[in-house]
Amino acid sequence: MEGEARECGAFHAAIAREIERHGRPFQRPILLLSGGETTVSIRGNGKGGRNTEFLLSFAANISGSQAIFALAADTDGIDGSEDNAGAFADGQTIERLLADGLRAEALLENNDAWSGFAKIGDLFMCGPTGTNVNDFRAILVL
Repeated sequence: MEGEARECGAFHAAIAREIERHGRPFQRPILLLSGGETTVSIRGNGKGGRNTEFLLSFAANISGSQAIFALAADTDGIDGSEDNAGAFADGQTIERLLADGLRAEALLENNDAWSGFAKIGDLFMCGPTGTNVNDFRAILVL
């Protein structure tokens, strides 16, 4: 996958929701995998990288789901400007952000997905891996 991270996140969420709600194009349970490196158009001055931005957009589009879980990470162990590889998200991510006074839309506008995931404890920290193959996304639909 290539393109704007937040748009790719919304696209992946649409596929996961279609599977969850209608059992197409695949039956559940299923693990969807994708790779490729997205881009982020810098609009703000927040912290993060393409994987956390992808995942925050994804989370906003699966909000309320009880059956969708995701990881987005960079295989080199560093996502953008910070020391995390990526983050985890599920259907309650947006609810957890709201409980901490954070809105996904505002975080995305400021390119600050890292701060949101850090606040709710959902960053994926593995340290440098010594290899850079691709960005990696795993989406589980139960």
